[in-house]
Amino acid sequence: MDLFLFVLLLLLAAMIAIIALIYQFASLKARIPMMVQREFDQWKGSAEFEMQERIRARVQEWRERETQTILAEAQRDALAEAHKLFRDWCQGELEAVRKEQRDLALREARNKLTEWMQEQERHIRRDAVQRSQAVTTGKVVEHLVPYLPNFNYNPKDARFIGSPVDFVVFDGLNFDEDDQLTIVFVEIKTGNSVLTRRERMVRDAVRAGRVKWVEWHASNELQQAAPGLFE
Repeated sequence: MDLFLFVLLLLLAAMIAIIALIYQFASLKARIPMMVQREFDQWKGSAEFEMQERIRARVQEWRERETQTILAEAQRDALAEAHKLFRDWCQGELEAVRKEQRDLALREARNKLTEWMQEQERHIRRDAVQRSQAVTTGKVVEHLVPYLPNFNYNPKDARFIGSPVDFVVFDGLNFDEDDQLTIVFVEIKTGNSVLTRRERMVRDAVRAGRVKWVEWHASNELQQAAPGLFE
């Protein structure tokens, strides 16, 4: 009797355990879709988060790369513009310096030209005065030469003609001796002056003996031109 009761209790306990297991299995079976859904949701959320992080990282990387590219292009453009502005400024400054130097050189050249013209004018005036003085002195000396102590002829025999020679001296004219008369052509020079071409021509003609005596009666010609003038 006791054994039967023990077996019965044991079977009852086993049934209770089986029922509990069945209940736990049914409860677990009902919870599996929820657990799977929850796990799936967690995985989905994690995957979406990871994907968003990757996308965010790539977008950030692209943004930084584009920003660097834009900055590099901006720096390059700014540097090129700065170089252009610097070249333009240098060109402007160079042109200004050239213009200033050109104007300065032009002013200096004008000043030098003015000084040279003034100096040349003073020189020309001084030379003109000296030439005038020399000419005046020469004219005076030409007239006074026959009366100077070293003049070898009688002043009364000298005749001043001025051009192409200064004097013709009829040496011996005042001695009344027919065979002692000598005709002398005299040219007076002062300083460093030399004979002119016409004076040399006269000198060479005299030295070569190309000298003539000509008598020309003007009354016959004048009577023909003006009858009754010499009657």
